[in-house]
Amino acid sequence: MKKNHFDVIIVGGGPAGSAAAHTLAAGGIDVCLIDRCIFPRHKLCGGLLTLRSKKIFDEVFGVSWDPVIEGVSRGLFFYQEDHLLNSVRDYRDLYFTQRYNFDNYLLGLARKAKASLLLGNDVRNMDTRERTLTLSDGTMLSYRYLIGADGVNSRVAWTLFGNFFDKATLAYGLEMEVPITGRTQRIVDPEIYFGVVKWGYGWVFPKKETLTVGIGGLHGKTPDLRKRFVEFVKMRFGDTPKAELKGHYMPFGNYRRRPGKDNVLLCGDAAGLADPITGEGIAFAMQSGHYAALSVMEDLKKKRSTGALGLYMKNYGSITRALDRGRMLRNLIFPEISQRLFISVFPKTRSVTRIHMDLMADEIEYGEYTRFLMARIGKYIVRRTVPFGR
Repeated sequence: MKKNHFDVIIVGGGPAGSAAAHTLAAGGIDVCLIDRCIFPRHKLCGGLLTLRSKKIFDEVFGVSWDPVIEGVSRGLFFYQEDHLLNSVRDYRDLYFTQRYNFDNYLLGLARKAKASLLLGNDVRNMDTRERTLTLSDGTMLSYRYLIGADGVNSRVAWTLFGNFFDKATLAYGLEMEVPITGRTQRIVDPEIYFGVVKWGYGWVFPKKETLTVGIGGLHGKTPDLRKRFVEFVKMRFGDTPKAELKGHYMPFGNYRRRPGKDNVLLCGDAAGLADPITGEGIAFAMQSGHYAALSVMEDLKKKRSTGALGLYMKNYGSITRALDRGRMLRNLIFPEISQRLFISVFPKTRSVTRIHMDLMADEIEYGEYTRFLMARIGKYIVRRTVPFGR
């Protein structure tokens, strides 16, 4: 690459980085996206996409995502360990993808919009005062704005703040792709398992050729996660499938209150944007990358820059307010004592599973979801404590 200066440099080629690059390039902004990997590359992720994700994808990219969708479900099964709590069928769409293909597709859309891509080259040094980056091959690049979309262990965030996330506040996930064979039961609807890990859950998601099987929980409360994973897959499949087991850290609702400094912005996992209940991060990654790009474009229009961070914070707050409400609710769902109440209510009515899917579809907000659950729990407690006939 001969050019060494760009209006915007983005570090990280996942959904957040690609959304930012596509938005900027489509708006005629000179942008370069850097990633240390050559795409397509593997990325640990359950690969479940909600209607919230689809709405945001449609808004940002304006094309169909069908080429990278492996399946669609309209149902969901909830278990407490091996006991079925509740299920719903033929309700709201849930989509399944392999991140290997999904991320490569989004990056291709950014390239098609005329974003410059510099792949297979890591960032070795970063000077936010001089606004320069030095890459692993010795190339030095300069920029007016920098967007960090480089994951939970973001180098951009480290340069700004001198630390990564506290691991105790992160979730840690273990996952394997189990090939679908004659002995593997074919499933079409996703399965969610409570009680298999502290402050988290297990999952089985159907794909074309595999089942994505995993568990994830708050890292500080799950020191024996590998042991729990083995117990979970034995419970679900009768033995431990022969597949590679991989692990990764994930944000768990503890986002960065200040996602950047001046003209350096953080989005996606680098900002800690993930649903505190479901762990969904792809929707918020695309949304925050899009918002970061719009903030840069707005600041560029000014005769004198006042910094993109202040502009970004306005839209960033719409994401974090929802995450704050989710963090409050998870104190009902995940602690062992209160989870007993939650699990007791879950099997009583299908409306509980439906409203959970409404939340995942972004049809309701956490406030409405919380009020619904509290009302159900209140009724359950009254029935258990008020003597019969009074």
